[in-house]
Amino acid sequence: MLAMLTPAQNSPPDARMSEQLPVSAIQRLVSKPAGPLGFGTGFLHHVGDRGEAVRLLRQAFDAGITYFDTARLYGEGICEGLLGEAFAGQRDRIVIATKVGILPPGRDLAKRAVGKAASLARKIGPLRAVVPEPAIRYPMFGVFDVPRMRTSFETSLRELKTDHVDLLLLHECTAADVANSDVTGFLDTLVQEGKVRAWGVAPRDVDMIEIDRSGTAYGDVTQFADAIRGEVPAQSAPALVVTHSCLGSSFQETLSRLKTDSGLAARWGEAVGMDVSDPAALAKLFLARAMQRNPDGVVLFSTTRADRLGPNLEAVGLLASLDVVSAFSGLLEAV
Repeated sequence: MLAMLTPAQNSPPDARMSEQLPVSAIQRLVSKPAGPLGFGTGFLHHVGDRGEAVRLLRQAFDAGITYFDTARLYGEGICEGLLGEAFAGQRDRIVIATKVGILPPGRDLAKRAVGKAASLARKIGPLRAVVPEPAIRYPMFGVFDVPRMRTSFETSLRELKTDHVDLLLLHECTAADVANSDVTGFLDTLVQEGKVRAWGVAPRDVDMIEIDRSGTAYGDVTQFADAIRGEVPAQSAPALVVTHSCLGSSFQETLSRLKTDSGLAARWGEAVGMDVSDPAALAKLFLARAMQRNPDGVVLFSTTRADRLGPNLEAVGLLASLDVVSAFSGLLEAV
């Protein structure tokens, strides 16, 4: 199992983890300690300002997080740059996973300026009828041709301020993409060039299931939603499984139900010995359950608030109370 991180003062992450960490999947792939929780940067651009976002990343590292997941898409290309700025001098102490396959909307300054001017003008009543709405900017999906993948990846390296990434994933790929020898050949080439330590896939749920059932090899890493963990058997998965979104819709729906049904909250609370109507406590239970479901992998969580880092990391401690986590899993499955 990957190391259980326990935040400690006056002790650098590498030192406190090396004492506990057995040889794990992530170490075999990238020769760095990580897990079982990783930080997803998909919402990082929603943090107040750039400096605050960089501080949040560094606080996550100081709390024991060393696995950081990002993508060219996130924040329209902004989030990779934030990660690069945060760890420019500590690259050898973190694991970076990024992705190719989805391009963010163009960030051409002239077009952005025109769009912003049009939006402002349309707020003035008389101009609304004569100034057209600015064009909606969409990401470009399914970009798996070698030239554009190469350009996207080289852009990622520049933004991340590094000459390599530990893991490179195919973002929302399909079974056909994974079976394409041009795609996999390109990824193997990056490994040979030393620019990537290992590669894998990060598909949508339906595509992950199809890819897994197709029998086609899909690299050393797979990343998918926690909700389908049972549909991708551990024996068929590659060396490292990364799950995400355990604090998504299911968490929100459960929290809402517990807040409005005091009897249910009391019964659940008695079963697990926690106030399950408290968002922080319930989040810990959901994270612990996700880690239990993915015992040899990494579970991603995201936050835009530094005060939520500590409570989320406390979820690792719940893994020592397997009866509590198992009881909670039973309660969820009975709903």
